[in-house]
Amino acid sequence: MAAVPADLKSVVSSLTSKRKHVPHWYLYDTRGSEIFEEIVRASSTYKHWNHEHTLLQEHMKDIVGNMPSSTMLVELGSGASSKTRPVIEALLERQGELTYVPVDIATDYIQEISRELEREYNALTVEPFGGLFMDGLRHVASRPEPKLLLFLGNSFANVPIDEQLPMMKEIRARLKVQDRFLLGLDMNTDREAVIRAYRTGFTRCPWLDNFIDRLNKDFEADMNKMAFENTVNFVENPADGDTPSYVQQYLRSSTNQRVHLRKLDVTKDFLAGERLYLAEGQNYSCKYSEHQVRRLAELSNFAVEGFWVNEEAKYCVVCLVPNGK
Repeated sequence: MAAVPADLKSVVSSLTSKRKHVPHWYLYDTRGSEIFEEIVRASSTYKHWNHEHTLLQEHMKDIVGNMPSSTMLVELGSGASSKTRPVIEALLERQGELTYVPVDIATDYIQEISRELEREYNALTVEPFGGLFMDGLRHVASRPEPKLLLFLGNSFANVPIDEQLPMMKEIRARLKVQDRFLLGLDMNTDREAVIRAYRTGFTRCPWLDNFIDRLNKDFEADMNKMAFENTVNFVENPADGDTPSYVQQYLRSSTNQRVHLRKLDVTKDFLAGERLYLAEGQNYSCKYSEHQVRRLAELSNFAVEGFWVNEEAKYCVVCLVPNGK
């Protein structure tokens, strides 16, 4: 059996577990990130990008208005940084120069995006961090500059439900009172609309096909993408409870099949109808009520400074301030 790189060991344990799954981050290599950006920018059913971008533009003065003049911008799950540009421009206009730290698992991709941004904005210094969300935040936490931390695109909702509050508490512990935390979250709990959005409008989803191609390449596997169907389910929870509703997304085997992972010297059988989940937890993506957003902030020792909602789209951008307790 060939040695497996350290960053892929969690993928191995996930694939060989009783509940077959892959870590959500594994879907975002360079090509996966590019395809995802194309989907969210062009989709007629998945409109998070447009709604969040509009909210950011409409409320930018409120977002940056209370930040000190030497603010550093940090973004978790930055991807193409396409919605970040209004924030970059507002901070540059306000303070003349800016350091931006994009954090993303697709290291090569964000390095390329960082070079593009520095060419586009002369007074911008970009310091990309390739890795997981919290590793990136820990990387910059000791820096003395005030920070505006972005976590947009409903990406926080991909974190397993039972890990969301602990993550929020650690984020709070890594921030100082003068810092701000800007969070973009989906509030759409219309079952049919949500399921329609996550089916992406494609007969086959190229983003998920790319994931299978990556798995075959990384592990010298022979997984047949045509033998798996993209499947979406929606689990509704009470809006006045603390647990958000959520999407489950998985690939379902359309037949009995055997997949060989030659690099691991492992064979995995999939029964007809068996699932390969696309996230570590029960949730692929959460959908929140306003009560749940505010409760999450309260429990993690944040105060809500701004809460902006697109009522039609049921999408919100929330500005959180670390409590001084």
